[in-house]
Amino acid sequence: MDLKQLEAFVYVAKLNSFSKAADTIYLSQPTISSHINALEKELGTQLLIRSTKEVYPTKSGLDFFVYAQNMLALRDEAIHSVAQGGSSIRGEISLLASSVPSQYLLPSLIAVFQKSYPDILFKVRQSDSEQVGKMLSNCIYDFGITGTRLSGNKFVQVPFYHDSLVLAVPACYSTPQNLSPEMLIKLLRTQPFIMREDGSGTKKELENFLLHLNLTLEQLNTVCCFNNTHSVLQAVSSGAGISFVSRVSSAMYKQMGLIKTIELNDFVIKRNFYLLSKKEMILQPVQKLFQTYLLNYYKE
Repeated sequence: MDLKQLEAFVYVAKLNSFSKAADTIYLSQPTISSHINALEKELGTQLLIRSTKEVYPTKSGLDFFVYAQNMLALRDEAIHSVAQGGSSIRGEISLLASSVPSQYLLPSLIAVFQKSYPDILFKVRQSDSEQVGKMLSNCIYDFGITGTRLSGNKFVQVPFYHDSLVLAVPACYSTPQNLSPEMLIKLLRTQPFIMREDGSGTKKELENFLLHLNLTLEQLNTVCCFNNTHSVLQAVSSGAGISFVSRVSSAMYKQMGLIKTIELNDFVIKRNFYLLSKKEMILQPVQKLFQTYLLNYYKE
């Protein structure tokens, strides 16, 4: 077993493709296949399912991936520790993020980050918070970012951004800025409501908040449901209804006069965004760099 074999396996598992792995690490496809065949023979088990349409790890492959990734991470750490650091660091970071961080937090963070580290490529996929937890367990993504804390102990979950939910209403509404609990309950029962999809962190936090008002989601006058925050805000600005959204997502719409937001002084609906990493995974230097940068960026 050597590092080239491990590298070939890790990239095929992450990219679900022999050809893409070959292009990424500058080897021929037959060489990639030879490395993995030798690895499977040495381990005495099948690591990858190969079909005409896709390639993906077996159960043994998923278990072995952690060890292979960690050995390569230790190699990269050793190289990085004796080489010149700074902006010369290269690599790729793959992120699986829920709606709000994907649309409203990551773009500006990445723009600032790449001014210092222009040779790091980001690959970002958007999903809801629940799906982030399910999909992060595979080989593809380095980190997950969610708008709510996930249950269980599979991941290290570090809060990095503190936000709150605000009530977004169409710009034409004449609703008073400070609502009493009674007025808010009446508003939620009667006005058309724009809902987020199941699995959304925003919806989970909303459900927890409604418990304080002795309301359930079913008691809201829901007229439509969207799977991302941008569509919710577009619907509100078009006059389709009202909705609870993260303050950070509403700022631009409010500034442009497309919506109004109502502060709920009697009930502050706080929420955190979390950076998720797999507990058993040793971070590569480029991943450590991003993790440290993100946590310090929002701390400041």
